[in-house]
Amino acid sequence: MREKRFHNQVAWLTFLFSILVIWVHSYNIELFQGDLSGAAWDAAAAVEQLVSVKAGQLAVPGFFMISSYLFFRNFTWEKLTGKWQSRFFSIVVPYIAWNLLYYLGYVTATRLPVVQYVVGKAPVLFSVREALNAVFSYSYAPIFWYLYQLIFLILLAPLIYILVRDCRAGALYLAVLLVAVHFRLDTGHPNTDALFYFSFAAYAALHGRKTAEGEGGVKGLPVGLMVLAAGIFCGCRMEDPGADVLWTVLYRWLLPVSLWFLAGSVSFPETRLWMRQSIFIYAVHYIVVRFVNKGAAMLLWRLFAGSIVGEKILLIGALAIYFALPALTVCVSYVLAQILVRWFPAVWKILSGGRELVHGK
Repeated sequence: MREKRFHNQVAWLTFLFSILVIWVHSYNIELFQGDLSGAAWDAAAAVEQLVSVKAGQLAVPGFFMISSYLFFRNFTWEKLTGKWQSRFFSIVVPYIAWNLLYYLGYVTATRLPVVQYVVGKAPVLFSVREALNAVFSYSYAPIFWYLYQLIFLILLAPLIYILVRDCRAGALYLAVLLVAVHFRLDTGHPNTDALFYFSFAAYAALHGRKTAEGEGGVKGLPVGLMVLAAGIFCGCRMEDPGADVLWTVLYRWLLPVSLWFLAGSVSFPETRLWMRQSIFIYAVHYIVVRFVNKGAAMLLWRLFAGSIVGEKILLIGALAIYFALPALTVCVSYVLAQILVRWFPAVWKILSGGRELVHGK
């Protein structure tokens, strides 16, 4: 796979996973439903659950695997320091900056009467100790648990490399991780399932690059379809009462892998600028989703609650907003990104991790 096509495929999948993450946090039936009930509400809840939970579960494992594959692709010991330095500026710096921004945002928002009503929190304490807690515990930006885990995984990269650099020993190590998942032996920092996703992609980068990148006659479509079928089977098994957590991890692993092979079998056009916001859209989406959902739910309840027609408007409004939120979030994020790039480039550099909002970056 040529480099340009490879990085374009990464950009497309990263964007897809970003959309799925937005939908994970866009679930809004409870906000709009209130004390209402009925088959229509149950059906709407099932639809949102299917997208937010079943499909949304693929996003973060997909991010872990793409991050790992890029880290270990062409990896050598001599490159380790440079890769660590690069990830410090692209991951650690924005992680700290965004957690502080979320914290300061809550400090401000909980002191503004109208905004506080939407936020639904008591005034947040303003102190150095609470700011440090916000950074080290991502307490005001729970979405950053992913970056928190990723930082630990990158720090463990040398050990992971040692464990997977031999093909057979690496396969055994991955099997041990799956056994640990089965017995719920959670390493915590990072989580065992995150360690498995990251380690698998490292193994693939070291031993399966030709297969992963469609070289040597490997056809992405049949491989992708077979992996997809296996992932769907695991997804069905994880729905069984008392199902082993291993089925869930296998589902979250196999589906992103299948998407990688399926995407590799298609010639995608080059991604547009608004699709290349990367970590910025991940950080912004939570604010947009929460305020739009909460604000819209409160407004529609005030205007339409109390009648049969009003209940239908609430239901339609919930679904319309739910499916529109990814597009709305991308637009808001892109406008903010363009403002920062043009007028506050230093701020953009920090919040985006040094990424450039240009084609091919």
